[in-house]
Amino acid sequence: MNKLLPNPCWKSILAIVAACALALPAQTRSDDIPQSDPRLQKLYFEEANRWDMWVGPDRKQKAVIVAEPVFRWQNLARANGQSGAMFVWLFEGRPVVIGGVFSNPSAPNRRDILHEFHALGPDRLYPDFRDSDSKWLPGAGVTLKPLPDSPVVADTTAKRTLQLRAIARDFKAKSTDAEGQRWQLRLLPKPLYRYENPGGSLIDGALMALVSDAGIDPEIILILEARKEADRPTWYYRAVRLSIADLYLDYKGDSVWTSLREDPAGKLGNADNTYGLIRDRAIDEFPALPEK
Repeated sequence: MNKLLPNPCWKSILAIVAACALALPAQTRSDDIPQSDPRLQKLYFEEANRWDMWVGPDRKQKAVIVAEPVFRWQNLARANGQSGAMFVWLFEGRPVVIGGVFSNPSAPNRRDILHEFHALGPDRLYPDFRDSDSKWLPGAGVTLKPLPDSPVVADTTAKRTLQLRAIARDFKAKSTDAEGQRWQLRLLPKPLYRYENPGGSLIDGALMALVSDAGIDPEIILILEARKEADRPTWYYRAVRLSIADLYLDYKGDSVWTSLREDPAGKLGNADNTYGLIRDRAIDEFPALPEK
């Protein structure tokens, strides 16, 4: 007869399993999501690569796009059926931009192409959109806040993985769309992107997504980071929008972030233009794929 492992062994195994699950490559996380036309996915990749994300006004240093999308999505209920792909741009190992390209059918046999981004890094970005007159001009970087009652940052990747999951679950979010429809947002259990030890004061970080029941396209990106501090390492957080809805975020029952469509501080609560949405152009619709 096999003997049961002692409790400490079980805990170690569970921690390893949880760490592996949370660290899965992004492209393996959406197998249960209906994938859009592969020709559209190729188009989204090409469109994302039209952007040069410069990290200084001299335009000598550029963030690098991660080759594979961190998320692919379809929303058949919105705008005659949207689909899109999301990408991350890195500078010195840290995500400084998240965003994507999406599209939907518009006029007969035409398709609208849109680009949507949010800055993530502490320094101001200077993006260039090649072969376009459209511009996204962020006016500032993005700052994170210490997590209220931050737990002590764990000393191993496996333990921090469990912490990230527990912290993220304490956030609850909702949205209200332009028609006044209210939606509870749900947390995707695995991060869109995980980054460890990129250097400096940063120990660990993850980009988590909150999505609506109306579709699986992320509406809020929750940034969670563990940072070195003089007294002890501390968890930090920040929410950013990838939506044009009114957005609300609570942490352990307390409101910690609100971003409204008609915010007195600026449209979409975006006075520094760190969120950008560009309706780029319309293209001819792809012919229907032959049925298998």
